[in-house]
Amino acid sequence: MFKFDFASSTGSADHAGDSENDKKAEADRMIAKMAERARMSANSCKLLNTSSASTDKVKSCVPERVDLHSSSIDGLHYYFLPQHTELSEKNTDLIPGEYEGGLKVWECSLDLCRFLAHIMDESTVSDCQNVTEAVRRSIGNGGSAFELGCGHGLPACLLLRESVRRHTDSVVVFSDFNDFVLRDVTIPNALLNVCCSLYSQQDNDSVVDDASQVLLRQSIFAGGDWMGLSRKLSQNEVLLPASQSEKRVVHERFDVILASETTYTTESCQDTAYLMSEHLKVDIGVGLVATKRFYFGVGGGADAFSQAADKVSESQSPGLRLVVKTIQSYDTGNANIRDLLEVRLVKSNQ
Repeated sequence: MFKFDFASSTGSADHAGDSENDKKAEADRMIAKMAERARMSANSCKLLNTSSASTDKVKSCVPERVDLHSSSIDGLHYYFLPQHTELSEKNTDLIPGEYEGGLKVWECSLDLCRFLAHIMDESTVSDCQNVTEAVRRSIGNGGSAFELGCGHGLPACLLLRESVRRHTDSVVVFSDFNDFVLRDVTIPNALLNVCCSLYSQQDNDSVVDDASQVLLRQSIFAGGDWMGLSRKLSQNEVLLPASQSEKRVVHERFDVILASETTYTTESCQDTAYLMSEHLKVDIGVGLVATKRFYFGVGGGADAFSQAADKVSESQSPGLRLVVKTIQSYDTGNANIRDLLEVRLVKSNQ
């Protein structure tokens, strides 16, 4: 005689429900830890200004050049700094918790620069409509962009330079874990590339001083844990340096958020996804994550970031979720494949 056990299917459904609840609880715990980290690190987040040392470097040094493979968008310039006194002669790309690799120009950042140049070239037609609209909006009047873990900051430098070329007032936020990276390569790079834009417009000796004023009006350089900066942005505590009297606050949500090689561990994937969820404009903002497909031995990469975005979405505000898709891949056939990911924060019913 056959005996039918109807309880088994019910049990499976209950088990599936428990599994979903466990995932939600795990995601909530992760977000709670990040929120606490943001609260604890907010006071140590430093906002740096341009300095005379930066302007002197622009006047005296011979920079490197990056070809953007564009017929209408000029190449970028940067300062190569092979060694730094802050690293105590250590020859390494990364020291966890001490130095996050900002002195090196990573190949994924160049992928992102060239992609942005293609998007901003108004003579080209892109099949990435959301990205095109967001990027072009970010360099227009009232536009905004935010680069996570910027290092040399070349993608953000490109957006700032193109805003200057178009005579708009967009805002660009550069963030890096290390203050000395911002001071010694990021700020000089931003000055240098803005100078290049101004030279084409006025060609006189005051161009470096004028570029410094542009940075004061249109850029923020923030050192320390991203989470501390995130809290300051969320509490409207980030003011543009040249607007202290006018109180021009940098809005907490951005048209574009850029990230190159910030997904090299599982934790860094989660941090990047969390920042996207907290600071992208809903529906219209776009995150661009340039990453290797795999970071062998440390758990990061394109798939790990997509999983992190799903996990963050589990604990996202009701009705919102992160959507990730690959919009470009780079495969030389003899190295790790690199991917460019589009990230959007959308209403859950979309």
